[in-house]
Amino acid sequence: MTLQIGIYIVITILGLSSYIIGLWKILINQYSPSTFSRVVWVLLAVNSFSSVALSNSSQASLLLAAISLAGNIAICIASFWKGTKEMGQLEYVCVALLILSGLVWIFFNAPLVNLGISLLAHFIGAGPTYKKVFRNPHSENMAFWLLFFLASVLSIFVSDTMSFKAIILPVYYALFDGSIIVLILRKSMMKLGRAVTPI
Repeated sequence: MTLQIGIYIVITILGLSSYIIGLWKILINQYSPSTFSRVVWVLLAVNSFSSVALSNSSQASLLLAAISLAGNIAICIASFWKGTKEMGQLEYVCVALLILSGLVWIFFNAPLVNLGISLLAHFIGAGPTYKKVFRNPHSENMAFWLLFFLASVLSIFVSDTMSFKAIILPVYYALFDGSIIVLILRKSMMKLGRAVTPI
């Protein structure tokens, strides 16, 4: 039990540190998020947290969802001060999915379905990030993604059950953040591969 609590503390430190880096980038004007987008992300985080809390997910999944919610709220607040007022088409898609999720809550009370909708909206909303980092790997901060990736992986392994339903959230974030990390490292790995390839 003591070891489990220790790992929970490490998960909290890693997850919050990721968002602290994001906040710092905003404060020093290296990142200027869309205020509207950040409001949408907060609503998605609220939906994800509620879904995890009501779907018998693992305690580690609930902790990760809480960290994500707190981090998104902090980033959203900063965006009102340092962000832009731009609104793209993907945000409208995410809002539509949020409305769909609300209808599912009202008529079906299916938290796992709601969680799936939230994660789908998150993935769709991250499209520009994938595009940007694919074109320019140096456009994203490696530490931001790596810290939350590690928190997600630890959340999977510390969970008292390996039922996929109980660890959907950390599995998603491990895959999502991990894929961003791979894209960030892509050119470096390609250069390394060329360097070790015999002529």
